[in-house]
Amino acid sequence: MVAANLKYAFRQLRKQKLFAFINVIGLALSMVAGLLIFKYVSFEKSYDHHIEDTDQVFRIYRIDDGEDPWDGVASVFPGMTPIIRNSIPEVDKIARVIDSEKIFQSFAFTHYTSQGNSTTFNIPNGYFADGDAIDIFSMNWIEGEGIASLETPYELVISKSYKERFFGNEQALGKVLHFKNYGKDFKITGVFDDLPENTHFKYNLLVSFKSLPAEWNLDNSFGWGNFYTYIKTIPHPEIDEVESKINNVFVNIEDAWFQDEGVTFKLQNVRDIHLTSHHSFELEANGNKTTVEFLSIIAVFIMIVAWVNYINLSTSKLVDRAKEVGVRKVLGSYRKQLVYQFLVEGFLINLLAIITALTALQVTKTWFEQLLGLPISFFDEANIQQTLIVLSGFALGAMLFGLYPAVLFSRQKVSSVLKGKVRASKSGLVLRKSLTIFQYIVAIVLILGTLAVKRQMSFIQSQSPGMDIDQTLVVKKPFIEAERRSIAKPAFINQISQIPNVAGVAASSEIPGYEIARMRWIALGPGEDDLAIYAKDVAIDESFIDLYNINVLYGRSFSKEFNDAQSVVLSLSTAERLLGKEDLASWIDRTIYYETEPYRLVGIVEDISQESLKVGVQPHIYTYHDRVIYYSIKLKPEDMQATIDEVQAVFGSVFPESHFDYFFLDEYFNRQYKADALFGKIFSFFSLLAIVITSLGLFGLSLYNITQRAKEVSIRKILGAKLLSLFYLLTREYFLLLAGSIIVAVPIGYYLIENWLVAFANRITVSVDLFIIPLLIVLVLTIVTVAYQVIKAADANPAETLRQE
Repeated sequence: MVAANLKYAFRQLRKQKLFAFINVIGLALSMVAGLLIFKYVSFEKSYDHHIEDTDQVFRIYRIDDGEDPWDGVASVFPGMTPIIRNSIPEVDKIARVIDSEKIFQSFAFTHYTSQGNSTTFNIPNGYFADGDAIDIFSMNWIEGEGIASLETPYELVISKSYKERFFGNEQALGKVLHFKNYGKDFKITGVFDDLPENTHFKYNLLVSFKSLPAEWNLDNSFGWGNFYTYIKTIPHPEIDEVESKINNVFVNIEDAWFQDEGVTFKLQNVRDIHLTSHHSFELEANGNKTTVEFLSIIAVFIMIVAWVNYINLSTSKLVDRAKEVGVRKVLGSYRKQLVYQFLVEGFLINLLAIITALTALQVTKTWFEQLLGLPISFFDEANIQQTLIVLSGFALGAMLFGLYPAVLFSRQKVSSVLKGKVRASKSGLVLRKSLTIFQYIVAIVLILGTLAVKRQMSFIQSQSPGMDIDQTLVVKKPFIEAERRSIAKPAFINQISQIPNVAGVAASSEIPGYEIARMRWIALGPGEDDLAIYAKDVAIDESFIDLYNINVLYGRSFSKEFNDAQSVVLSLSTAERLLGKEDLASWIDRTIYYETEPYRLVGIVEDISQESLKVGVQPHIYTYHDRVIYYSIKLKPEDMQATIDEVQAVFGSVFPESHFDYFFLDEYFNRQYKADALFGKIFSFFSLLAIVITSLGLFGLSLYNITQRAKEVSIRKILGAKLLSLFYLLTREYFLLLAGSIIVAVPIGYYLIENWLVAFANRITVSVDLFIIPLLIVLVLTIVTVAYQVIKAADANPAETLRQE
C-alpha cells in the first residue's frame, strides 16, 4: 500500500514538474534559513555554558547612585577580593582578573632552549588572575590536571594552541617562559584545551595574580577600578542576600570611598553576560538579546510563509485534480484513503526539500560561516541529531499545513467534479487572501528593516570622527622603568621621525577606539562648590593634535616652546559645559583647575568620536603629562611594509628587551562596528530569502485565481475585452491585498526601526522615502510575479477553455 502510494506520488510530481519544483525549492529555502538562524541563535544563547555549575558563577559589577542597573561598570576594585573572601561564607571561590594590556601593553613570552635557540610569541588575551580562577572557569586540562596552580608568584597556565607554538608536541608542564616586558621567568603549571568561541571571557594565558609587584599593594587598593571579579557561590544561594552582604561588608572599611558616593555592587550570572550585559569596559563587545529574539521571529515567519505557499500552491491544483478525485471516489476510494494519498505526496515533497536543504547547506558551508561569523557544523556526531530534529520539525509543520489541501481535495462532491463545477468555498478564499496579506506584511517589514540597517551603517561610516585615523600605525610602548623612560621616549620618536616614509609621530596615553578608563575633574575653582565637569583624561604630546588633524577652535595645542607641564586643552563639549557657549576665546590663557591644581587653559579643540558613533561625543581633557602607552605613527602610502620593517628595527634598537607589537588604527577603530555590520549582512540575507519565498507564494495564488477565472476570461475575450482591461481585472485583487498589508506593515516597520535606532547616538532620520522604496519593490515584485500568469490566461484560446464546460 505504501509502495503504491509512493509510486503514484512520484508519478504526480513528474506530471506537475513546475508545481513540485516551486514547492520543494520554497520549503528547502525556508529550511535553510530556519536551520541557520537556529544555529546562530543557539550559539548566542550557549555562551559560557561550558563552565561547570554556571548557576553558581557570577561577575561583580558596579553602578553609581541613581544609575540604571543595566548600565554601570563591568570592573571593580582589587581590594574588595580579600575582604569578600574572608567575610561572606556564601562565596566559595573568588578571583580577580586584569588584562595584561592594562599594565604591560604587550604580553610577549620567550622560550629559550638548551641549545641556545629562542622562540618568542606575543600572546593576545593574556590576564593576571587569582588562583581560584582555575576552579571557577572549569578548564579542560591537557596537562596538569589536579596540579595546575596560580597560587604562587611567577606561575602560569597556557592554552593548547600557544603551548604547541612554543613546544610543538613536547610536554610543557614545568617548563619556563621568559616574560620580556617584565624581565621575569614564569613556570608552566598547566596546559588547558582551547576555549570555545561561545564564551565572553576569552583567554589564552592566565598568570598568577601574585606575580604583580608587591609594592602596588593591590589587596588594599580601592582606587584602581579595572579588575574583573568573579565569584562561585555555594549551591542554591540567595543572590539578593549575597549582594546585600557584599555591599554591607565595606561599610567600616576606611579606604572604601565608594560607600559615601552611593556606588552599589551587583551580581550578574555569567550565562547572562553575553546577551544582556552592556556595561562600560566589557571584556568584549557582547551580543544583543533583542537581535537574537528578532532573528528567531524572522525564522518563524519564513517557515510560516513557506507553509502558506504550500497551501496556496496545493489548492491551486484543485481544478486540475478534481476529476481525478471524482473518478477515484466512483471506483471505490474512501475519503481517508484520498487524504492519506495527498499526505504521502506532501511527505515526498518535504523529503525532497530536506535533501535539497542539507545539500545546499553542505555545499555552501564555508560561505555561511563567513556570513554568520561562527563555525557551522550540521553533520558531525555532536550536531547531526539536532539537525535532523529541527528539519523534521519543519517537515512536520509543513505536513500539518498540508492537511488543509488534502482534506479540501477529498471532500469534493463526485457529481460536481465530474461536471467540472469545482469552486472554492468563501471561507477558503478568505483564508488564502489573509495568508497572502500576511506574506506581504512580512516582505514589506523585512525590506524596510534591511534598508534601515544598510542606511544607518552607511550613515555611520560616512560621518567624520573629527580626526584623521587613516594610515596610522600604532605601536605599543613597552613596560620600562621610570629612569629609562626619559631617555627612551625622545630617542624612539627622533629616530622614527627620520624614516623617509613617516609623515609624523605622536605619543599618548589613549588612542581613538579605546574606551578610556581614566576620568578627572576639571573645574572653575578648587572648592567643592565650584562648577566642575567629570571628563575623560588623555595625556598627549605636542604632536598628537596635529598628527590626528584635530581642529583647534581657540588658542593652540601643546608646544615645546612653552612650559605646558600645567597646561590643559579642552574638547568643545567640555568647554561649553564648564565655561558656557558664549565668548570661549576669552578663556584662553586663563586659569582653571585640574582636580584641585591650577592649570592654564591653552586651547579648545573640536570634539572627536573617541569611541563608536553609537556612543556619541564625550567630554575630554587633554594634558601634557608623560603617561605614554601608545606611539601613533602616520605613514606615507609608498611601500608601507618596508616602512613597518624600519619602524620595527628602530624599536628593537631602543627597546632591545621588549617585543614589537603594532596594529593599524583604522582597523582597530572599525572593529566597534563589527557586530552591527554582521547583523546587517545576516538580516539582509534572510530578508532576501523571505522575499523569494513570498514571490513563490504570490505565484501560487495567481495560478489558483487565474485557473478559477479561466472561463470568465474567455467569455470576456469573446465579448471584446482588451488585454489591458483583462490585466487590470486579474491583478486588481493583488493591489487591494497589497494596500491592506501596507496599512498594517508600515506602523509595525516604523516601530521596529525606531526601537533598533535607539542604540545609536548618531542615527538617521526615518523619512518617507525609506517606506516608499519597499512598497515600490513589493509592487514591482507583484506585477512581475503575476504578469506571466495573467498574460498566459489572456492569450489562451477561448474555444479550448470553454470546451471543458
